[in-house]
Amino acid sequence: MRWLELLKRDPVPWLLDPGNPSARLLTLRYLLKKPPADLDEEYARLLAWTPIVALREHWNRVNFWGREADPYFGGALGNFGTLYLLTQLGVPRFPEVEPVCENLLDRGRSDDGRFAPTGISGLPWLCYTGMALQIMQHFGYGNDLRARSARLALLQAILLRPETLACPIAGGDCAHGLVKALAGLLSIPAEQREASETQAMAIVGEWLISYPYDFDRRDAEWLQPTFPRYYRSDLLELCHVLAQTPYHAHPRFQGLLRRMLELQTAEGRWNKQRATPALTEERIQHPSRWLTFEAVHTLTLAYGDDIYAA
Repeated sequence: MRWLELLKRDPVPWLLDPGNPSARLLTLRYLLKKPPADLDEEYARLLAWTPIVALREHWNRVNFWGREADPYFGGALGNFGTLYLLTQLGVPRFPEVEPVCENLLDRGRSDDGRFAPTGISGLPWLCYTGMALQIMQHFGYGNDLRARSARLALLQAILLRPETLACPIAGGDCAHGLVKALAGLLSIPAEQREASETQAMAIVGEWLISYPYDFDRRDAEWLQPTFPRYYRSDLLELCHVLAQTPYHAHPRFQGLLRRMLELQTAEGRWNKQRATPALTEERIQHPSRWLTFEAVHTLTLAYGDDIYAA
């Protein structure tokens, strides 16, 4: 089956609209397979985009986008949240990002290497560590010893102490956190992954594919995708990370894909369903270019991308 047959209309021309240079860049890079070296103009347009210019104007030398003493202060609008936002948008590294990454590496980690807010007992760490690993890889800090200590802490938890993966706020296993953890491991370039990291990805993938999702009741919010995200996940992100693993061929994955496809509109697009205070470029209950790109990329990973890759 070709992925385009699963869509009600081809959304790729719509994704290439220059009005959203972030979605356009992601589409060119991951759907049309343009090498990064050929995307310099697209990266320049993204840096010149009004939301990014506004973020850079709000940066200051003392506290950056939040509070220097606490990278997690401000949630999705603070230093950690803004770094994660920029990572999701595909924004390239620029000078203001560098001290914020250094601050996160110095002040955002616990003694054992995990990324998590401090000073509050019982706070989850899995989601924050997964997001932090994505940030570090995106901005070129993936091989920093401080980032590698977080990779090691995550590996030890998955392979040796799985009981530490439980979230005290969720009251046990947390699929949201495991999606972020798997995304963090997937952000490590394949040629740099160690065998233990591949093993850990398989364990997390197995957990996520086997989880008894109750989309009609308990997990109904998973059917309300949004972008950009913070520590909560949704069905589109879940399918996107699983599609990058061998589990994209699993029968249960096909069931998740069917649920994802049911969310598309008559135009073959996916609507934003929840508010996102970090970025308000797209309105609730309106088509999202970012979510639509993610859904289409998931389908190409699952069924092949021969249509546009040429």
